Amino acid sequence: MANITFRNCNGTINGADNLEYFDMSGFNCKVLGVNLLSNFPKLITLIAKDANLGIGLNALQNTSEFLEMNLDLQHMDLMNNNLKTLPDDLFCHPFRNKLSIILDRNYLQSLPNFLTKPNTIERISLKYNRFSCLSENDMAMLNIIKPSSVFLGRNPIECSCNTLRFLKWVQHSGLISDVDEIECVLQTGTFATLSKFLQNLKIFEISCQTKLWVTLASCITSVTILALLFGIIYYRYRFAFEYFFLRIKLKLRHYQPLLEDFSHDAFISYSHKDISWVKTLYDNLQSKGISLCLYHKDFKVGMPIAECIMEAINSSRKVVFVITEDFLESSWGTYEIEMTRMHAFREGRESMVVVILKDDIKKTNFQRH
Repeated sequence: MANITFRNCNGTINGADNLEYFDMSGFNCKVLGVNLLSNFPKLITLIAKDANLGIGLNALQNTSEFLEMNLDLQHMDLMNNNLKTLPDDLFCHPFRNKLSIILDRNYLQSLPNFLTKPNTIERISLKYNRFSCLSENDMAMLNIIKPSSVFLGRNPIECSCNTLRFLKWVQHSGLISDVDEIECVLQTGTFATLSKFLQNLKIFEISCQTKLWVTLASCITSVTILALLFGIIYYRYRFAFEYFFLRIKLKLRHYQPLLEDFSHDAFISYSHKDISWVKTLYDNLQSKGISLCLYHKDFKVGMPIAECIMEAINSSRKVVFVITEDFLESSWGTYEIEMTRMHAFREGRESMVVVILKDDIKKTNFQRH
């Protein structure tokens, strides 16, 4: 019945209970009835080339019923049906004999599901499809059902490090019957016969491992360089980052910066080794009605010192630095200077800084710090 024009395949053919060979090539099966073959219980060979089954099969609601009554099938030819996929349950039947399936000249990229029992499939032909390799699931299924032959000729098989697992499987399984005819695409874009390529597979595997280590080393080097650059940049502008993060932290705590009214007239920044001199300065200024903020007196207990410094700078009209040799050696002294500089620049309060040079410090000492 090949090439007889039917409007669709949505029906059932009756009166041929003993039919063993049916050629429906050229049928228009975009619309396909699930019971089309149900009255052929003795069917052995089904030829269905160019029958638009790519649309019809995938549109069926109960695909498992399509071959349910054809358990004597031994040969199926579904060549050139625009098949991109096949329904999962199409071949999942306990056929009485080994099944040979031709799926050439379609658009398949993976195998259909078969009943996962050994000795159920005789031959699978997948020539002229779109396989670059077989997936892990495909290889695992073929390892179980163990067909006598699988044909992959004229597919865009890829011989690269990405398909190494598949290439090793081809070499060791012996299931691919046309390795001498398959041309695979190399990473250079050229072609090679798969059988010849497999002869040097061990060397190729070593080169892939080398490339992997080179790539890994390059990634680690790149990350290290980026981390180093970030570290240098962060160290160079660490006080700017610190100031920025503190501002955000205070904002999240609903801190409202003072506009014109300040809690203190001045915040005194000094080294703890100069506390005696600072107390004398504090008493003299306090007696004249000047409100001063000192860290040992006004910083809140339990609050991080960096936040206390930021709050003291914000809430004071001036920041007084008592510069001594000990102050220049203090890391917190440097921190307070940088925070004040950032704040003054951001708020436009360049005149907020007062410097008291207590010791006779050389200019070179300032430059060093």
